[in-house]
Amino acid sequence: MVLVKKRIDEVDDRLYVETNKSHKITDVSPAFYKEFNINEGELIGKSIYTIVSRHTNFGKNKVIFGKLFGYSCLLRMKNLEDKKIYHILLSEQNIDYIELISFINSIEAKKYKKKSIKQNRYSFDDIIGQSPAIQRVKELASKIATNNSTVLLTGESGTGKELFAQAIHELSTRKNQSFIAVNCVAIPDELFESELFGYEAGAFSGAKQEGKPGKIELAQNGTLFLDEISELSYQSQGKLLRVLQEREVERLGGTTSKKVDIRIIAATNRDLKTLVENGKFRQDLYYRLYVFDLQIPPLRVRKEDILPLTYSFIEFYNNKFDKEVTYIDSGLEDWLLTYEWPGNIRELKACIERGMNIVDNDTLTLKNLYLPSNNKSSMPVSLMQENMEFLSLHAAVENAEISIIKQALDDANGDRTIAAQKLKISVASLYRKISKYKLK
Repeated sequence: MVLVKKRIDEVDDRLYVETNKSHKITDVSPAFYKEFNINEGELIGKSIYTIVSRHTNFGKNKVIFGKLFGYSCLLRMKNLEDKKIYHILLSEQNIDYIELISFINSIEAKKYKKKSIKQNRYSFDDIIGQSPAIQRVKELASKIATNNSTVLLTGESGTGKELFAQAIHELSTRKNQSFIAVNCVAIPDELFESELFGYEAGAFSGAKQEGKPGKIELAQNGTLFLDEISELSYQSQGKLLRVLQEREVERLGGTTSKKVDIRIIAATNRDLKTLVENGKFRQDLYYRLYVFDLQIPPLRVRKEDILPLTYSFIEFYNNKFDKEVTYIDSGLEDWLLTYEWPGNIRELKACIERGMNIVDNDTLTLKNLYLPSNNKSSMPVSLMQENMEFLSLHAAVENAEISIIKQALDDANGDRTIAAQKLKISVASLYRKISKYKLK
């Protein structure tokens, strides 16, 4: 089958871009400049993500799809000790589309069958990031995935704990069985037994005549993912503990127990050990869960992954909103790398979605994000000034007041009387402003 109009080996070794550990471009082949009509030396020192704007996650020596300067390409990234080399294997100018479509269709037929079995679950390849922090966690998670031990995923909200749970399941011997997720926050205590253990016919008023299997039975031979397990009541924790100890479940209203073979993966954004010390979480359940504690790092300690994640979200919303965003400007890039991201990846995705709803050209900018005032706390002064045109005078005054009050309280080590003196206002006025702005 002929897919290209000229041989790949004629361009493979000559079309490349080299970057350092910080993703800054350090070398570009002359043929690359010529292929994309770029002046020689123009790209040196720039981020690789200013030119590779649309891409999937790079795996080891995998050929992936990306966009360079708006051109669709196939690339291979080689990860060396202190640098990365991006080889451009194929550019859209060289494709015979009829042959390519035939090639893709033959692959998709096989993939469709696999996806129907996997129910579109995530794998480790879907976890974007090359930072040392996320690579360490992925490596450890892949090691423990192959056994059946219980895993406890800990980390701040929005770090992707369920993504890791699914990836562990997909790498385990149970990957062809069910992955059942339970949001412990969403289950009222009075419904806990019927939801997790199921019920027999006539167990209570309104019960289905044929009864109903619980989440644990549905996960038989597969994985049961208990998200936000710290939110279970003390009573519900005891009922769950019995299942983990005995490996059997009895439906509500039933008289016999059924043996279950499931793997437990639990997740929480709270410190379970502290909850145990405060009497809010059962110690025996804690030790049942605390076999492997996999700590998912927050986004602020994996800054190298922010831009790759950003471009993956841009690509997602390009498809969803039918946009053609290819670039982000330098102002937005600076802010993305400066902001602390307390909401982690979930917050980053929401920010990009907001901007993608508004942007009307090929470049996403800081102005497109329409950041709320509480998101500007980590913004460089120059960027804040650039964004000020979107604030009303009233909002600008409020932002200034909040900033000055915070500074006065910091200088006074939290003493509100001293802070009021520094601000030259009464203590009562300070209390009113603290209440108004909901300051801690």
